[in-house]
Amino acid sequence: MESNINENNILISKIIENSLFTNRQIQIIFNIYNNEKKPKEITSGAYYREVKQCRYKIRKLYYTFILFNLLNILKNEQFETINTIVDKLHKLNDNHDKYHDSDLNTVINIVDQLLNKILS
Repeated sequence: MESNINENNILISKIIENSLFTNRQIQIIFNIYNNEKKPKEITSGAYYREVKQCRYKIRKLYYTFILFNLLNILKNEQFETINTIVDKLHKLNDNHDKYHDSDLNTVINIVDQLLNKILS
């Protein structure tokens, strides 16, 4: 993954911290979906083992979304809210160098509040 996407982007780092995936798994997933090469700091065996684990984990995540939707745990309105959050975060992420750490902490707090509201 490009270093400026993660290391210099506090927003992405905060989202990763709160996700089901580790930073390394996100790097591998990013590489897979962008047809990038294996990072040099990891052996081929370890990399491809993690690629397999990441694909398995993503598959499980998709099945979880489907299950939660079928059980009406996640409703269409909630997916729409999540999509709206993602759209706004994309815009913010595209301009992350304009924002200070304190602004991004506020954004993360707002995302937390919205997700808590969805869960209740």
